[in-house]
Amino acid sequence: MNTTLEEILIKKIEFSAGNPRGDSADDLEGIAASLGSEEKPMLANPPLLRKLKGGRYQVVAGERRVRAALLAGWHSIPCQVRTDLDARQMHTLRVVENLHRRDLHPLDEATALKITWLLANADALKVDARPVLEKEQPQSQTLADLEALLVEAGFTPTHPEVSWDTVLDQLGVEMKTDSRKKLMRVLSLAPDVQEQARTLDLTAAALRSLGTLKEEEQRSLIGEVEEAPELGRKVRRIARVVREGTHTLDEAVAEAKGQVAIQTNEAPASETQMMPDDERVTDQVIALLEAATGAQGAVDELTNLLGPDYLTKLPDAWKEYAREATAILRLVVKE
Repeated sequence: MNTTLEEILIKKIEFSAGNPRGDSADDLEGIAASLGSEEKPMLANPPLLRKLKGGRYQVVAGERRVRAALLAGWHSIPCQVRTDLDARQMHTLRVVENLHRRDLHPLDEATALKITWLLANADALKVDARPVLEKEQPQSQTLADLEALLVEAGFTPTHPEVSWDTVLDQLGVEMKTDSRKKLMRVLSLAPDVQEQARTLDLTAAALRSLGTLKEEEQRSLIGEVEEAPELGRKVRRIARVVREGTHTLDEAVAEAKGQVAIQTNEAPASETQMMPDDERVTDQVIALLEAATGAQGAVDELTNLLGPDYLTKLPDAWKEYAREATAILRLVVKE
């Protein structure tokens, strides 16, 4: 390994479209503030660059640090420079650095891991994947190209030459099989939906649920979330009721917004008007459900402990409390 520490002019540094991270240009102010000054930089881990021809350099790892330095007005930045890296080694270094970060987007993590797994299988099948890796393109396109290349070579994902466990061990990543399968399910999203989802604050669970819908439904729902980001935490329920067939997507989204459909006297039964979008209504319905669930749990536990006639067996100090609570419950459910 040939690595040197050099002061590099930022204008000579190029960024790579092959970076596994899709958020490299976002929220850099905090990093910029932590860099110190250009005269006295505070870089515990200088960015890693690959030396190119013509006095240019390409970022292998640390793109956000370079971008933050540029934002802070720096003209140069201390960097680790290597001259012996090929495209395969660059990808592996990027994956290793980013996988050990908590804030890597689930789509970026899944894509980078799957590329690494496919590369291991390409090697085992004697398939040259370098032309795909050397293309300056987003990781999602690299993944699609690798999958197509390996299918042509007879690769079967269910019977790989190199297992997932082997690849994860080589990367030093601890991940249970169930966790890995869950992570990979985020890639069931349509490619264009994946690009939209990268800009939104959606959990891996929400992304998996979104991926269970038809592609047109995915696009419609992700558009709704873009317009109303608070729907992000309700994606799982929306997707579930649509899959179960109890709601259309429009109905599920309206319900999630608190717009509960109610019948009108003037309109036919098939036509409805919507209640105002009031989150207080939704909050109180959820509170009622939680209270009812808790009350039912208490009744069940008392029945288990004392039998169906538990009211008659309670000590006098608690009997009146229990009778009052039961009366309130009956009042609430009375129509």
